[in-house]
Amino acid sequence: MVAALAAALSLPSPAAWATPPSEWSQTGYGPGATYYNPHERRLTPASVDDIRRRWDIPTHADPECEIGREPLAGGGLLYTSDPGGVGAYDPASGKRRWHADLHGRGVTRIAMSDGILAVLNYACTGQRNFLNAYRASSGTRLWELPLGAPSQDMIVDQGVVVVDARPDFGAATIAHRLTTGARLWKLGGTRADGLLSAGGRLLLRTEGGGSRAVSITTGATLWETKESWYAVGSDPAGTRFYVSGSDVGLTAVDAADGRKIWESAWHPSAVTADERHLYFPRNHSIYCVDARNGRKLWSVPLDDAAGQPVRAGALLYSPAGIGAKLSIVEAETGKPRKGGMPSDESHPPVVADGRLFLTDGNRLRAYF
Repeated sequence: MVAALAAALSLPSPAAWATPPSEWSQTGYGPGATYYNPHERRLTPASVDDIRRRWDIPTHADPECEIGREPLAGGGLLYTSDPGGVGAYDPASGKRRWHADLHGRGVTRIAMSDGILAVLNYACTGQRNFLNAYRASSGTRLWELPLGAPSQDMIVDQGVVVVDARPDFGAATIAHRLTTGARLWKLGGTRADGLLSAGGRLLLRTEGGGSRAVSITTGATLWETKESWYAVGSDPAGTRFYVSGSDVGLTAVDAADGRKIWESAWHPSAVTADERHLYFPRNHSIYCVDARNGRKLWSVPLDDAAGQPVRAGALLYSPAGIGAKLSIVEAETGKPRKGGMPSDESHPPVVADGRLFLTDGNRLRAYF
């Protein structure tokens, strides 16, 4: 009995088993593009000042059409564009675990869901675009799908891959099944201008004016508005779209019915959202506003033009300029931490499992 009791006491509690891992599965953290990783526990205000660069790798080959993308982290691996295609790497050492060749192509987006890595890519010659899917653990290719029009964005949610066709080639939004690549639906004359999923809902602008929310699984219209809104973010619960437009400032909208919750005079192109705050770049500063009403709480100056901030755990990471210092502050108050790593306003940081990843589009660097 004593031995059995000791064994039982040594087991993790159910709460510990249920703690989600600190991962980063898509551009913007997840399908909602919140740029907020709530499960990060290892990089804290007490530990972040001591991190240093551990390794770096190239993110593309010589052809000018190849462009390095921000990495993803999940399942114990790091996924990134790399010379000639995409690869999976050991996040601790930078050692490559597998590589998928995309010879003569560049990578537009990567996303991981349900053990599958989806890759939106384009041919370096011509206007051909492709969707590829790989087994995330091994790099085994599951399917490849040529796309009928050049595509600029992609997300994955609820087993569905959605791509946005470039407006100059005829706006369209198209959905495919993640496991097989089979087309599920297509909407002509729509575009997202910020493709994200708020609880399985997409907000699409329509040709001729107005916008509508549609179901990611069916493409069915859930609600419509005459407002020409585009989504700049969503809340972590997937209950809100944060929208902007030519005639409206930052507005919180109920994702279920399109009801306005509040409006503001801010005009950000993107936001970072936690449960109680919104953060966004404005000129050479990062602003924090109250998610309840859009009112400003604080701001912090940066060394150069501000890029998309990222919140992970209790910290906010903000890139600036090209090679300017990364700002790291405490997310609740704006109190500065050490930071100072070279950053790039066009490439948001990725923070997962106690590691900070930064890229300038040419090389990927790991700090921990």
